[in-house]
Amino acid sequence: MSTPTKIAFLSVNPRNLLPALFLLTYPSATLLIHGAGSALSIAAAVICLGLLIAPEAWTGLRPLQWDRFDTVFCISTACPVAAVLIGGVWHGALVTSTLDSPSRFFFAAPLFLVLRRTSPSTLAWSDLSFALAALVSLGILLIVPRDWGFGRLSSSFLNPIHFGDIALAMGALSVLSLNWWRKDGLPVRAVKVAGFLAGLAASMITGSRGGWVAIPIVAIMVVYLRSRAKSRKWKVLFPFAIAVLLASVYGVSPMVRDRVDDVSSDLVKYTHGNKDTPLGIRLQLYEASIRIVRSHPLLGLGGDGFRNSMQSFADAGLLTPAAAQLGRGEVHNQLFAYMTDYGIVGGLAVLAIYIVPGAILWRRLTTPVEPARRAALMGLTFIVCFLIFGLSVETFDLKMTVSFYATVVGILAACCVYADRKYGSCDGGAARSARDSIQ
Repeated sequence: MSTPTKIAFLSVNPRNLLPALFLLTYPSATLLIHGAGSALSIAAAVICLGLLIAPEAWTGLRPLQWDRFDTVFCISTACPVAAVLIGGVWHGALVTSTLDSPSRFFFAAPLFLVLRRTSPSTLAWSDLSFALAALVSLGILLIVPRDWGFGRLSSSFLNPIHFGDIALAMGALSVLSLNWWRKDGLPVRAVKVAGFLAGLAASMITGSRGGWVAIPIVAIMVVYLRSRAKSRKWKVLFPFAIAVLLASVYGVSPMVRDRVDDVSSDLVKYTHGNKDTPLGIRLQLYEASIRIVRSHPLLGLGGDGFRNSMQSFADAGLLTPAAAQLGRGEVHNQLFAYMTDYGIVGGLAVLAIYIVPGAILWRRLTTPVEPARRAALMGLTFIVCFLIFGLSVETFDLKMTVSFYATVVGILAACCVYADRKYGSCDGGAARSARDSIQ
């Protein structure tokens, strides 16, 4: 197992200053500025397309050596748009507004292709980006919060569920980035640990309990994937520390305790006929989704099909009026959202944006190059988090959240495969060459 790589940290060629600053600030800007997540991802995609077209002598990038990973990654980002187009053609009514959010996935493709060809010293500017974003998320809730009702705090433009989920994911990536590109000094370690605690605290403050399911799952996954390189003591203490932390939060925070206890209360009410609780409404919408998928399995109802079917479900007594009203907004499950409107084709499309980059990252969990191996773990963690978030809310119904997911996945995928592009196979010689190149 190789040791963490040393780099000339935050050194960058002047021509690479713009991408370096983008890598450092993108997650924080997304949370701080309304529309920044989408605008920056579009701008990055346009610039990267220009760099891909421009002569290499102008860009300073390494030659583009297209391989199967580039192909499958780019295809996966195009799958959601393809599903919408196929569904629109099949039903003879393409709802153009439904193309907006899915198209944002494809913006990650040119970004990935360009970052994969850039230097490790530029990629290393992403080192503190997730810690800063997690700290920013807590800062927003403490300094300029917006009450979205029922004491649920968030930013002025992003609802508590999405905000809390993103903050939690940033906290996880913050702690996983310890010793990412080099052995961190004490101040950097402190910032990253503070980022982890800030992301966790921000998630708890928002009350986004659907995202909390990701905490034990991610902890178990990290223990499993990192266990080969760790001592038996670490294998015991790490999950124990997570369990103690969660138990402490549950015991100390009345809001967290109430949100967790409400789950069992809602289930009891649901079984006794009171279905208009937060959990009960979700269960009603899931039942309606399953009915739609069974009756229209291949290509669903078409764009906005689920939304438009709410009144008929309410008239038939299959949904309460409250559930039908909320169902006009979303299904509260990302997979059901695509399958009700676009059938099995849509379901496969949304799974592709999780599974394909996840498989690319999984294959690099054992690469000898430590920064690439750590980026793979971080990327896989981020994807698993969003997959779990999508079980209780539509994570990709907003252009901002689509852009954020696609961009972060593109960045981490590029960070974990740069060694392959420059040095070929990840054998010992390649690893030594990679380490030498970023001394």
